[in-house]
Amino acid sequence: MPLIAHASGGLIDSTLADLGIGASWQSVHRVRPRVALCCTACGRSMHAKVSPLGLRFFAHDAAQRDCPLNGETAAHRLLKSAIAAAVRRAGWHAELEAAGPGQRWRADVLAVSPDGSRRVAWEAQLAQQHVDETRARTARYAEDGVEVVWVFDRLVVDDLPAVTVELDQHDIQVAGPVARLVVERCPPEKCSRYSDLPSRPPCPGHGRWEAVTLPLDVFVGLICRDDAVHTVLPPADLSRREPTAPRFRGFTPRRWWTSPAYLQHADTVRHAQADTDASMTDLREQLQQKQERDVRRQATAAARRAKEAQQHEARVAALLERQQQLQPIVEREVNERTGTTPWVLKGDPEQAMGVSVLCGSLVVAVICPVASRITTDIAERLAEVTVYVASNHEKRAIASLCRPDQRFVVVSDPSPGHA
Repeated sequence: MPLIAHASGGLIDSTLADLGIGASWQSVHRVRPRVALCCTACGRSMHAKVSPLGLRFFAHDAAQRDCPLNGETAAHRLLKSAIAAAVRRAGWHAELEAAGPGQRWRADVLAVSPDGSRRVAWEAQLAQQHVDETRARTARYAEDGVEVVWVFDRLVVDDLPAVTVELDQHDIQVAGPVARLVVERCPPEKCSRYSDLPSRPPCPGHGRWEAVTLPLDVFVGLICRDDAVHTVLPPADLSRREPTAPRFRGFTPRRWWTSPAYLQHADTVRHAQADTDASMTDLREQLQQKQERDVRRQATAAARRAKEAQQHEARVAALLERQQQLQPIVEREVNERTGTTPWVLKGDPEQAMGVSVLCGSLVVAVICPVASRITTDIAERLAEVTVYVASNHEKRAIASLCRPDQRFVVVSDPSPGHA
């Protein structure tokens, strides 16, 4: 049942306070004699009515099965009326049941911008309609330069500009698919994108798309201001998996209505992420190179320490071998010189780890002390004994740390004797 009708004074719009002709509703509703009204679609006679919910509309005087405006429910009339009111509140002109050239299309509400540059057809489609019919009707609007917004109670296709609504006699909400961008930033130096770095940069922002519900007035205002686009949402955050979109009665949309400002902001966030990621990639490469250098240095140092340990063990083994070879020779010489049988103390720390040869409690000789262990005190003690060594090279190394009058015997010398 339509919301407009033809009268002698012109087109009557039941959604307007003055009916669009400067008259009151009381002038056409239940008046005698009746005001002559006729249908804008089929031309047959009509009369003014008010629904139990207080919605004004027009009804045919007799059933007209062939009228294209047949089959409108109270919910459909309520939705059309609410859309028209929202369009007018946005400052646009709203024409109900407007027909296109040659009756190619008939819009439930045709919204026209104040300067006439934009026309938006609002189609309140609460009854079932085949997807192919929806596409064909959308194409006819496009051919005439008319934008279209389909208003369903159930979303069945998302490649066409459509929304779903939840109707209440006092409120109509656009349930979706409408999304807004939410951008969050981590606390300083705590961005999860760069948790592998010892020093983290300022967070470039983590974005996510969030489904929202809007009052019909708000959504219509966005369309009129050209502040809403129907598009596939770009990724808001390159580091996070996008949350699963809400389902609309079993249908998950790919295209959403959102603000161009949100799309621009998402692009800004992505660029900030890309720029920061590029810098952090360079930093990661530098850190990796440093780690590789550290590993090489550690390996080199470990190899050097292993070599030094090996050399030390070799020197210790050579020292012990020299001491062992010289010990019987020195013991025999001391015995011959003193007439007593000496005893030995191997690895004597008091004598720079040399083998101390003692007669009773008196140290009379030291075999091969370690030059690097000779301190001033040890040098004083060695001055009281004879130091036996295996070579002149060993003698020179030890003599440089001892007193000038230190006595040496080079056992390996062909003509060993006291120095």
